[in-house]
Amino acid sequence: MTAPTTTPPARAAAAPASHRSGQSAARVTFPRVVHAEWVKLWTLRSTYWTLGVALVVLVGFALIGAISVREFPEQLGDAADGSAALVSILLQPGLIIGPLAFVVLAALTVTGEYATGAIRSSLAAVPARLPILAAKALVVAVVVFLATAIGTGLALLVGAAVVPELAPDWGAPEVVRVVLGGPLYVTALALFALAAGALLRNTAATVSLVIGLVLVVENALNAIPWEPLEYVRPLLPSTAGISVASTEAQIEAAGQMFPRAFEISPWGGYGILLGWVVVLFVAAAVRLRTRDA
Repeated sequence: MTAPTTTPPARAAAAPASHRSGQSAARVTFPRVVHAEWVKLWTLRSTYWTLGVALVVLVGFALIGAISVREFPEQLGDAADGSAALVSILLQPGLIIGPLAFVVLAALTVTGEYATGAIRSSLAAVPARLPILAAKALVVAVVVFLATAIGTGLALLVGAAVVPELAPDWGAPEVVRVVLGGPLYVTALALFALAAGALLRNTAATVSLVIGLVLVVENALNAIPWEPLEYVRPLLPSTAGISVASTEAQIEAAGQMFPRAFEISPWGGYGILLGWVVVLFVAAAVRLRTRDA
């Protein structure tokens, strides 16, 4: 007679536990974390409001600029049709106000979870924590870049419809950089706000800090006639970053109006803004790993 085989209780309990642990680890993949963050973003009504406001601002300012040029054509000067100088007339004003809506959106993406306490569920689902921050950054970057690119395209179409001379000549110097630089600048500024939000964990504090820095602090530092500030101005995040969407002539004019100790190329200025973003993300990552929600 053959004795029945049985699994020891301890081993039987250990096997399912190990199996469950393996399944749980398999489920937590970065693509799935990204998908979860994507769903979170589009379930917020604020996402649609902020994107709508940003598009209205980008297109609205372009329309106003085009109408102004049509009524006062002397603004065209001797610039060639479709040149970067004319294209910037349409795009630059929107890049001053439009990014503020994306700043709010990026801040809410992370601070909203801290306000409601939902971040605890996210951290429980993704114990490694850092993939959550990386996924939020990726989702915000994609959404903001695409939205700004769409707004930029609509702005160019509206401007060209009002004043045909404003239609970009893609073969002219700097045109591609000026057009592409807008979405790149706005995306980096949104990531700056996201990193600040992950560090501060408070919506009001984050929005106040970023908008105050861009609209108040940087303008004040640019306007104060104090020689030591000439070394600071080229390194300010927004001042440096927006140069990627500016013509060489605009950068030179700004340097004459607000003296700087040294000049940085358009892509170099954008690199400075990205440097600020990286520093904030490193600080936010350290806090996320070492401090509970």
